[in-house]
Amino acid sequence: MSRSIRNILAAAIAASLMAVAVPPSFAQKAKDTLRIGVHQPISVIDAIFDPQPQTNLMDRVVFDTLVAYDSDNRKPVPSLAESWKQIDPLTVEFSLRKDVKFHDGQPFDADDVVYTVNFIMDPNVRFRFKETRFGRLVGIEKIDQYTVRIKTKEPHAPFMTRLITQIPILPSKAHAKSPDKSQFGRAPIGTGPYKAVMVDANKGAILERNADFKHASAGQQAAKISRIHIIPIPDEQTRVAQLMVGELDLIYDVSKDVAEQLKANPAIDVSVRPSISFVYLAVDAANRSGFNHFKDKRVREAMMRAIDRNALVKALQPAEIASMPLQMSMCHPWHAACAVSNQPPSYDPGLAKKLLADAGLPNGFNVTVTTWGPARYAAEAAAGQLRRVGINVTLETLTVPGFVKKRAAGELPAYMVLWDNGGGVPDVDSTAGFFYEPGDRNYNQDAELAKIYDEGQRELDPVKREAMYRRMFDKVNDERYSMPIIPLAAVLAHSKDLVIPTSGTKKPEGFMFNLLMWK
Repeated sequence: MSRSIRNILAAAIAASLMAVAVPPSFAQKAKDTLRIGVHQPISVIDAIFDPQPQTNLMDRVVFDTLVAYDSDNRKPVPSLAESWKQIDPLTVEFSLRKDVKFHDGQPFDADDVVYTVNFIMDPNVRFRFKETRFGRLVGIEKIDQYTVRIKTKEPHAPFMTRLITQIPILPSKAHAKSPDKSQFGRAPIGTGPYKAVMVDANKGAILERNADFKHASAGQQAAKISRIHIIPIPDEQTRVAQLMVGELDLIYDVSKDVAEQLKANPAIDVSVRPSISFVYLAVDAANRSGFNHFKDKRVREAMMRAIDRNALVKALQPAEIASMPLQMSMCHPWHAACAVSNQPPSYDPGLAKKLLADAGLPNGFNVTVTTWGPARYAAEAAAGQLRRVGINVTLETLTVPGFVKKRAAGELPAYMVLWDNGGGVPDVDSTAGFFYEPGDRNYNQDAELAKIYDEGQRELDPVKREAMYRRMFDKVNDERYSMPIIPLAAVLAHSKDLVIPTSGTKKPEGFMFNLLMWK
């Protein structure tokens, strides 16, 4: 067990012992209130202006999209739009529900959809990912009060995915009156199964069940719990301790060792859910950092051959996940259009040493590998394996903003971090664009990959599109640009009174607020 994990457990146990004099009120089932500890302060509930995983968890239940996604059957289902049809390769028409109200009581209709699309297209409105997510939109037309048509400038295969995951429908009247649109998420108004009644960076967020939510579907279910208090607790030790003494009902992103220890607590359950998140290794093949060694494919392969992925999965992931087949490409098989016909390099430390010698590095080399968050444990373990073949790793652990800044500046020779496919987007487009579209995230600078990605976005035939992406991910494996290391299970520790459903979502966190329920 690592020192950090021992510290977490020691602090938690000490806190629980100090609380013995006061009977712990495990779970607030009687008050129908769920208390969950999260990693970062919550400034706004707005996935447009704050597109980070924690925000997405809340945004998805406060706001609705035109179309939802049935993750179990892998298909789009009605939400604010009750039906839709493709008018031509560039135009989709949506028939809207007539019985929906926003949280402030205002009725929903086509004006709200038109306002939302025009807002995100407005060149004067700036936010992260604007061009990559919405750059292909060219306009929206109101046909009548409950019918709209959305147009793209060219055929766009992941168009429905964008609607499902990235365009929350805003209330036209309330949003237009907001003096600072980037701060609307401090008191957000949507049509979703939960209303946000408090958003405070210090106190957290409080969600209350929306009694007027009548348009449930397989992709957006009605809320089961009346009230959810989302509390920012950056320190992991504190989150664990508060769960143990009954001050929290749920924590997530729990490490395997901590989870095993928490199972001994009679008031706590540990739930393991498969997710689409995984830890991956990427090296600077384009030599943006000036490190030089990774320009040589043999060195890239040596690094990958030195990592025993099976051993890492068994050591770091729960048994439910450790028995699953290893991921063979930089996309998760659940993603639409994810395909591969070859494999990443297998574990072979002897070959790794030979490749290094052939590349003129018989004594290996020193390298800094950057990591953050839950990927740190895998990076620590992989660093030990790499040292056995002469690749001496100095591990650099950063915050997410710190990592993003250094990656954008091209300062990373190698990094091992997690990828959650944009918070659970069901199409491979998010993954392919993130890694292979030209930009400051791209550490291979391979023009052919960028070309395939661009062509795949415009190919509406799913069979042809999958064949394109198969060529892409095959080449990534062949060139040793990057490699999936281990899957990341969603491990949650929670009150025994709480039920974490096994279906209904593929969110990396393993749950959605509106799916949670009491026993």
